[in-house]
Amino acid sequence: MPTNIRQVEFLARAIVNRLEDRGLVEFGDAEVGIQIVTRTLEENFQAYDSIEQEARVRLARTMSREPSDEELTREMERVATERNFVL
Repeated sequence: MPTNIRQVEFLARAIVNRLEDRGLVEFGDAEVGIQIVTRTLEENFQAYDSIEQEARVRLARTMSREPSDEELTREMERVATERNFVL
C-alpha cells in the first residue's frame, strides 16, 4: 500500500483541521501539528507495509500459490499481534 507524501500531508491537514474544529486539540501553530500528524501517519503506513511484506514472505514459504485476500489478512493479523501493532 505505497502512499504518496502529498496524500499523507493532505490527510494530516484534514485531521488537524477536524481536531481544531471540534475543540479537542488546540495547536498554537497548525504547521507543527500537521508535521506531527504527518510523521505519525508515515510511520504507521510504513509499519503496515512491513507487516504485509512479512505476512507475504511467511505465506510464500508454506504455499505454492498466491494467498487469497482472506489468508493474507489473517497472516497480517498474526504478524501485527506479534509486533503489538493494531491494524
